[in-house]
Amino acid sequence: MIKAILTLTLTAVVSSAWFVPSFGSYGSDSTNIDTNYVRDDKQEVVIDNKNHKMFYDSKPTKRMHFIKAWSYCQKMDYLGKIDWRVPTKDESRDLLELSRSNVKSKHAFKNVDRERYWTSTEFRDGIDGWYVDFDLGRYSTEEFTKLYRVICVRDSKD
Repeated sequence: MIKAILTLTLTAVVSSAWFVPSFGSYGSDSTNIDTNYVRDDKQEVVIDNKNHKMFYDSKPTKRMHFIKAWSYCQKMDYLGKIDWRVPTKDESRDLLELSRSNVKSKHAFKNVDRERYWTSTEFRDGIDGWYVDFDLGRYSTEEFTKLYRVICVRDSKD
């Protein structure tokens, strides 16, 4: 009986080991950097040249509920641009690489913490919203009242 439990436990541990997060900073592993993302250190933004997006990458925001996160980006006036918004689930999901959970390993972001960030995509008739988790490398839904960070984005084709 003990041998069977030990075997099952060991099997579960080994089979769940397919996802091993690897953390590092931008530039430490150049083979995993998506060159479509370029950081402008002076302006503290990351440009996604492939999808024509500009992400605000200054100091991390405070944690806030969904509506406040949406309002924060809508009110942002940065670099003379006033069309900032919360990224959609798909835009945020593009920042994740599931085999490497830290967004800094893949892209040029310097100020994205290993935390949950709101997206603008609602779920269940406006009761929940989608978020991305840069710690675990996944996305899911949660009630709007939860406190998560936000990354603001704008279309940069101008």
